[in-house]
Amino acid sequence: MKRVIIFLVLSALHLSIFPQSGFFVKDANIEKWHQEGKNLETEIKKVSFSPEIQSVINEQSVSLETLIPYFHYIDFNSDGILDIIFNGKIGSQDYVFIFMKKGETYVLLLKEKGAVIQANLPNEGYNLSISVWHGACCGDYISVFTQFAYISTNDSNYFKTESKSLVFKGTILPSVQIETLVKCTVAKVTHLRTMPEVDNARNNSWMGNSLGIYSINATGTIYSEMMDSRNKYWYFVRMNNESDIYIHSNRFTYVKEVEDAQNCYTYGWIFSDDVSFEEVILDK
Repeated sequence: MKRVIIFLVLSALHLSIFPQSGFFVKDANIEKWHQEGKNLETEIKKVSFSPEIQSVINEQSVSLETLIPYFHYIDFNSDGILDIIFNGKIGSQDYVFIFMKKGETYVLLLKEKGAVIQANLPNEGYNLSISVWHGACCGDYISVFTQFAYISTNDSNYFKTESKSLVFKGTILPSVQIETLVKCTVAKVTHLRTMPEVDNARNNSWMGNSLGIYSINATGTIYSEMMDSRNKYWYFVRMNNESDIYIHSNRFTYVKEVEDAQNCYTYGWIFSDDVSFEEVILDK
């Protein structure tokens, strides 16, 4: 039996309503983005009149004063000019807004539902890249983990979506501290599942715990392992849903929260005997 023994495996949490788990934990260094500057509240008022902020304030029926603690100065593009980030709750929903300062005004570069939980540190001389966790609520079936990178050209400035990963409702996430990751390849047709157990109730992706059936040569990244009730090992993986790999799942057909969901990465559990993994180790 193949096993991955190069990283630490801790306990797992069952996510029935998608609380933020140890796997998608907030980076404690995020606060290091924040920079000191004068007249922050004056600048907050400038960005607060943007249509995007106003529409959310009106929709959630909140006052600007309650949002002020979530605004901060940040030089996300390392040009020496203080920009503004909002990363916090408006009503019941987490939001991220990033405004770039141009002259005496601001331009909105990013509006995203969710909370920033991972990032590099732009004040160390790098352009900003961030990961946003949008936990499912209100009847949604999936949580979304999106990675963005700041792009600057002669003509435009924007945040590009680098990757988008799905976590379906009911998926068990491991609490792990990963030093290394391992690439894997599907060796025979197999299921990706919400938990490390076989449950093919009515052979239906919604009735059982199958997230989809993956064909030979589908690839993914192993994050953790767990033993099931039969003493068989499973890997927790993020599958790369390449367009040239056959993936069958009616979950993708009926889930509407994310456009082009079938081409996003998908997290889940895969039986260890159904995959092979490379000796090459990937940095986190």
